[in-house]
Parts: sequence; C-alpha cells; structure tokens
Amino acid sequence: MLNLIQLKNKMANTNQYIPLVTAAEVISNSFTNANTDPALISTNTILLSELAHLKTAIGKKFYEELKTQNNVGDYPTVGGLTQANQTLMDDFLIRTLCWFARFEVINEVQSNSSSMGIVHNIDEFATIIDPSELNAYKQDTYRKAEIYLQDMIEYLKDSDNSADYPTYTANAPCNTSTYKNHGIIMYDSIYTNRNNYSSWRDYCPPYNW
Repeated sequence: MLNLIQLKNKMANTNQYIPLVTAAEVISNSFTNANTDPALISTNTILLSELAHLKTAIGKKFYEELKTQNNVGDYPTVGGLTQANQTLMDDFLIRTLCWFARFEVINEVQSNSSSMGIVHNIDEFATIIDPSELNAYKQDTYRKAEIYLQDMIEYLKDSDNSADYPTYTANAPCNTSTYKNHGIIMYDSIYTNRNNYSSWRDYCPPYNW
C-alpha cells in the first residue's frame, strides 16, 4: 500500500492527454509558410516540446494542472481551464510552446528518415542550407522561444498575478536558465553545476520533486 508521501509524489499520467497546442497553432504562430504540412508536426513532437522546455520551466505540479484542465476543455467548461489559466494559455503559453515546437521540428522539416536512410525534404525550387546556416536558424528560433518563455514567467511571478496562479507560486522551480556552450544549447536546470549545485532540485523543498 502506498504511504502518504508516495501518494503525494505520485506522478499523474498527463502524457495521455491532448497536447497544449495543435500542429495548426504551431504553424500559424511560428512558421513563415502557412502552407507547411501539419503532418510534419506530430503529437509526439509537441509532447517532447512540452517536456523539454515547458514542464521544467513552470514546474511539474502546475504543468499537470494545465494539462488536466486543458484536456477537459476551455474556460468556462466545468472542470476545464480556469479563467486565469485560459488567459495564460491565450496570451502567453500557446505562443511560447509553438516556438519551442518549431525548434524541435526543424530537423524533421528539412530531413526525415526512410528505408533509404536520412533524406532531405526539398522541391525543385528550393535548396538545402549548409549546417552552419541551419544551426544559426535553430539558435534564432530558440532565442525567440526563450524570449516568449521569460515573458510568461515574469507574468506568473508578478505580484499582481501570483494569487491567480497558486499552484505555480507554491511549486515554482528555483532555476530554469539556459546558456550556450560552443553553439550547443544547454539547460542550466538539468545539466550544469556552474552555480555550485548539481540541479535546481538541490535548492528546492521536497514538494517540488
């Protein structure tokens, strides 16, 4: 039988819920070409974007709250998004997540795997950019996503708004900064000990775990 601590820390299976954004939203919010094929942006890619960039930034508890409510429906659906969470989604989170999804899908848009190996997606009027240009493009995409993310976090942390987001306020991660090491994007909350600790968890109380 699970004890109280195990029950408290038991992770909800939010992976079964619908993504926080759709492929169509990713295209309309972050792609120059509105005719981009939505099939290139799979549900799994959007989920990957949530787990890699959003969940660590807003905290597991608040992420699970948003996923659970969003799966039920928009405000004012009973059990769906609260009015405050709907505002967060509409004005901040959707745009942020769309740009992170674009970052994760760039390689698939340019190339994909087949029985013949890795092949480029290219038509007769296009050319493949070289690796340095692709890296610059990805870095710029990430930079824009990070700007939107920081704007969202500032909104959540603002004293005028914190009462509207009690789950975030009580369970916010202690560190979510990023940096680049020789062109490779690193996540301070996961990989680095440059601030003399191994992980953001080291400085957070147990309820954030």
